[in-house]
Amino acid sequence: MKKIVLLLSILCIFQFYLAAEQKFLDEEALEQSYWKSSPHIFHNIGWNLLNSFTYNYGLNFIGAGFGTWVIIDTGLDWKWRNTVFDNTGMANVGGPVMAVGGIVPVITPMAFYFSGKYLKDEKMKIAASALAQTVILTMAVQSPLKMITGRRDPGLVNNSFYSRIEDEENFSGVFNWFNMDFINGWPSGHTANAFSAAAVISEIYHDNVWVKIGAFAYAVFIGFGTTMHAHWASEAFAGALIGYAIGKTVGKSYRKFLDKGEDESPVSLYVTPNSAGVIIRL
Repeated sequence: MKKIVLLLSILCIFQFYLAAEQKFLDEEALEQSYWKSSPHIFHNIGWNLLNSFTYNYGLNFIGAGFGTWVIIDTGLDWKWRNTVFDNTGMANVGGPVMAVGGIVPVITPMAFYFSGKYLKDEKMKIAASALAQTVILTMAVQSPLKMITGRRDPGLVNNSFYSRIEDEENFSGVFNWFNMDFINGWPSGHTANAFSAAAVISEIYHDNVWVKIGAFAYAVFIGFGTTMHAHWASEAFAGALIGYAIGKTVGKSYRKFLDKGEDESPVSLYVTPNSAGVIIRL
């Protein structure tokens, strides 16, 4: 249910964003202003999705899988889980962190977009599009992975989504493969979203050290918080690597536009309030 609400919220944001653009642009200006002067939410989205898997030669995804195995096999997952389990105050802190991690990916693109509109800051508007796209791609990648792996949750808290699990042997290595649950499990979606957004911001604002430090500090905060409520430590680790790969790919795509003022990709998808299609540059 949380993922469905998040997806619907994102779709509403996209529609609002496109409607806002349409208000200021007529059909003739759309080609000149919308496509040529400012990249949109679906800017090179197909290539960015593909390149997310090949970023760093695919080592981020390989590292996510291998690192998860190491963390489970060495007992670190189970030890950290029991540390949180025995300190309910830590689990109580994790709840608000999870809430923040679910809301921020939705409101951040809006904040950047409307701030950019108000300040007439094209860079902020481009960042808004990049942040929106990275949420789409991160959800498109991590949700199927959850459905495939079916990782059992650590059972840290009692609420409408989770049950506190006591008096069981180490179950950190339990995977219910292909259980089709896209809400829980491996990797941590909250962490992936946080690190993908941080990577996007670090690319677009590559010349501002403090912005980058703040973005990744937030991502670490969210990742750490998820391990005190709903995720194993290895799931946060995997989410960080996967999210970073996606965010870096998306950020580089939009930064190329900022640096050169043009789109050099041969193929890209486009969407407007009235149409959708593929642009092929010969």
